[in-house]
Amino acid sequence: MFLKWTLRVAVTLVLIVAAILVWDFAKKKILGFDTPPPPVITHNTTLEQIEAMGKLELVKYKFKDILEYEVKKSWWRDSKAVLIISGEAVGCIDLSKIKPENIIEKDSVVLIELPKPELCYVKVNHQESKLYDMESGVFGSGEGKIVSDAYKAAEEQIQKTALESNILEQTKKNAELILKPTLEQIAKKKVIFRYDLSKTKIEKENKRLK
Repeated sequence: MFLKWTLRVAVTLVLIVAAILVWDFAKKKILGFDTPPPPVITHNTTLEQIEAMGKLELVKYKFKDILEYEVKKSWWRDSKAVLIISGEAVGCIDLSKIKPENIIEKDSVVLIELPKPELCYVKVNHQESKLYDMESGVFGSGEGKIVSDAYKAAEEQIQKTALESNILEQTKKNAELILKPTLEQIAKKKVIFRYDLSKTKIEKENKRLK
């Protein structure tokens, strides 16, 4: 009696396992429920160049602009793109340009000639910018170029506005606020920044430092 019951249980388990395997096969091969294979990604990345970075970013200006870019045509209706632009400009000082002769130490004072501030970069933030409206010419031809030229014009305007907004002077001020306290903490001396010592004799500057 016990043997028969054991055989029945074993046969039932075998049938259940077989049914599961058959269903899994049918689901994948016949019903098309098979999980698609992962994409094949091949990389061929090559390190081309290593550059030493010495530019200290000291100020960032962010801009918003509504740009209308219109291309006039004499033989067909004009093309126009309206874009909502988000961009930024960053002022920095390239500390890698500082050489030993640009640092004068006298008693309790250190005079440092800093490189002139510069625009580190100007860019349009494409993730936050968008094309608002587009009126194209013949059959929509040249739309891509118009939008591309519009973004380029926006970047040039950001650069112009940043310079007109005295971003370079603000870079100097931020150097005093950010960089100077750090250097004084390290040197344990008063730090004075200059941006052009070519017109100033060191002897006179040393007397002034006293």
